[in-house]
Amino acid sequence: MTHGTSSLPRALIHAVLMYGRLVRGLEALLPLFDLSVRLYLAQIFWKGGMVKLSSWMSTVMLFTLVYDVPVLPPEIAAYLATAVELGGSFLLAIGLAGRWAALSLFGLNIVAVLSYGQLSEAAIQEAFYWGILFLYFVLHGPGLLSADALLRHLVRRRQSKSDTEQNLPEQTIPRSA
Repeated sequence: MTHGTSSLPRALIHAVLMYGRLVRGLEALLPLFDLSVRLYLAQIFWKGGMVKLSSWMSTVMLFTLVYDVPVLPPEIAAYLATAVELGGSFLLAIGLAGRWAALSLFGLNIVAVLSYGQLSEAAIQEAFYWGILFLYFVLHGPGLLSADALLRHLVRRRQSKSDTEQNLPEQTIPRSA
């Protein structure tokens, strides 16, 4: 009877260890997931910006006749939307100022849904999903495979080097003549 009860804790320990390995393996994939979602969102909005640029007169006409953008004149709204789509997409793709890029595209996404009243339910649902993904990057940042992470690493490395030099005894620090 005691033999059966001792195998249960062993099996439980083994299961917990296996679960821990699984979780670590999945967490190792997070940087790739972040990068792939950033690139997915960036290409959608980049294409939208490029379409606007390729036929600028049509874009201004759409902003004048179809889109009901509040407050801004249609031509300025067209310029602003195109700049946010292209600039935000580029920054999001490389992960530079990733939270700000995601926030600007999140805002553009909301304005687009609200200003174009003829969207289908499917298009509204898709915009909602994009918004959720943008909020993920606003809250969590662009991830480890990003320019932001690289810059953060370089700043910490430089700060660490500076802190180390400040803590060295004075005679070990070379003086410039």
